[in-house]
Amino acid sequence: MHMGGIDFLLWILFWGGCLSVLTVLLFYPLLLFGLSFLFKENEKPKTDETTLLPFVSVLVVFRNADSLLQEKMENFLALDYPEDRLELVLVSDGSRDHSVDIARSAGSDRIRFYHFDDHQGKSHCLNHGVGMCRGDILVFSDVDALVEPEVLRYLTAWFRRPEIGGVCGQRVVREKVSRIESGQRTFIRWDSVIKQMEVRVGQSVTSHDGKLYAIRKKLFKTVPPGVTDDAYISLSVTGQGFSFVFDRQALAFIRMPSRNVHHELTRRRRIVSTSLRGLWLNRRLFNPFRYGAFSVGLFINKVIRRLLPIALIVVFLSSTGLALSGSPFFGVVFFIQVAGYLFCLLYPWLTTKFRQASTVGRLVLKVSGLGYFFCIGMAGTFLGVVSFLSGEEITKWEPVKK
Repeated sequence: MHMGGIDFLLWILFWGGCLSVLTVLLFYPLLLFGLSFLFKENEKPKTDETTLLPFVSVLVVFRNADSLLQEKMENFLALDYPEDRLELVLVSDGSRDHSVDIARSAGSDRIRFYHFDDHQGKSHCLNHGVGMCRGDILVFSDVDALVEPEVLRYLTAWFRRPEIGGVCGQRVVREKVSRIESGQRTFIRWDSVIKQMEVRVGQSVTSHDGKLYAIRKKLFKTVPPGVTDDAYISLSVTGQGFSFVFDRQALAFIRMPSRNVHHELTRRRRIVSTSLRGLWLNRRLFNPFRYGAFSVGLFINKVIRRLLPIALIVVFLSSTGLALSGSPFFGVVFFIQVAGYLFCLLYPWLTTKFRQASTVGRLVLKVSGLGYFFCIGMAGTFLGVVSFLSGEEITKWEPVKK
């Protein structure tokens, strides 16, 4: 079939968009999986009773945490770590609820507290909190993240290797509150597998988890406003020539990240916008001649992934144009896309239709639920890209934990 100039352009756009999608969702994971067979397990050093453990400062910034803070402090006091080498630093970002009284009543040499009267933004509070920390190792954690007693021993063991500058733990969702919970759990598992394979092949992780992570204090760089703090801190560690790894044993039990569809949209928009700003400030990391395979992985997993909604729009519009030009193949492709998106977006209705579901019905719900979360996530990601490109700087937000 003879292809005109416009059709050829549409053909290029279609396959370019498909390549972007497949690179993120298939080719990069498969490449890591294949390479992982060539490397030994990247194990953390063993510790024993004679090992001198480093002084650790656990830093928690919160805003209107209410009952979550009490649970967090009890969780801290239950940690299996020498008391004389451990402290908890709490920073309240203009809280207006009872969490301020709870934190003040617990003040001691091991638990120290600072309260900002006005809402400053998390980055500002983190920078202030680090200045209060006395430890050689900084452990950052969210107020809703609960950990097992041994978690600090898991994290700090990595720092016996001098090339390790940071390590993050693994999120585990501990509640069911949302229609999109299945998609969130699947995404967390997928993201954890990617991190695990990156570490296996000797590469720093390209995706960072802010619920629980640790760095050497000497590597901390002031966090500028308008960035995703955990990603910026982690990237700054890698930028200084140190490795940032992932420990699947260091579990952080969290509440559902997105409480509902609206929360996922606003949360995804903020995260994407601020993470792109952080990547721009750390753009030197995209130099493969200096940072090797990490640069390639970072570009795929953080830039191309953020541009997936644009790639999907390009695929849809270009295939529509080619279908209208009379191509049977692209007519089928267009139909598959429309049917697929409808199937995913009908998930809320399907949950009522298959409430008492058979095995087949549960499978239908699972696939539709994953697709529904993917579509909502792509919509929020698109809004985040637009926010970043427009120059919007998001420095403050209200956390949703209930």
